[in-house]
Amino acid sequence: MSNSFIECRSLSKQYKGKKQTIKAVTDVNLQLERNEMIMLKGRSGAGKSTLLNLIGGLIRPTSGSVRIEDKIINELDNKSLSNLLLNQIGIIFQSFNLLPTYDVYENIEVALTPKGLGHNEIQKLVLPYFEQFQLTDKLHLFPEELSVGQQQKVAIIRTLAKQPSIILADEPTGSVDDETAREILEYLRYLKNEKKATVIVATHGAIPDTIADRVITIENGCIKNQ
Repeated sequence: MSNSFIECRSLSKQYKGKKQTIKAVTDVNLQLERNEMIMLKGRSGAGKSTLLNLIGGLIRPTSGSVRIEDKIINELDNKSLSNLLLNQIGIIFQSFNLLPTYDVYENIEVALTPKGLGHNEIQKLVLPYFEQFQLTDKLHLFPEELSVGQQQKVAIIRTLAKQPSIILADEPTGSVDDETAREILEYLRYLKNEKKATVIVATHGAIPDTIADRVITIENGCIKNQ
């Protein structure tokens, strides 16, 4: 067995369409080290999001495996997988996935409730993030009252507040202005450098290669270089 922190071995994901089988990810072999920042680069539809979802345990592979430390995550039962997602893996979704009927603070609070934290503990944990992203005055607004960039920041705070050791970011700057994009990327790099997180950022190419320790290219569901 490899000593790498995260390992994908012969990983494939297929979907059966009405007329043909869609090969989203095909025979991916990938090793990631702890405290590494990776850029997963490819065109729209190349398989980036599918690979992130496989690594994060959100979908099951058709074949192959994903190992994080000593756990083969596609073999975990639902309870064990939920615990992994709650305590170790943080996912920044491209579509934000904010709850429209909850205000900004409630969106964060409801995500942390399964960790068994009290109200005061949650406040102490999350308020510094709102200060960092200059959103303290937006705590009690609803998602629709925020700009796209502010919604993305809230989605990032929701992920970071879980204090994950692995962060999977799917096009985290795809819907924001240049200044917000720079701020988000700098913070992801900070988490890698100062918090020793392992970070995988998927992008179609808008993010500078220099932000990452390593750039991995995916094309038609296959890894082309790493």
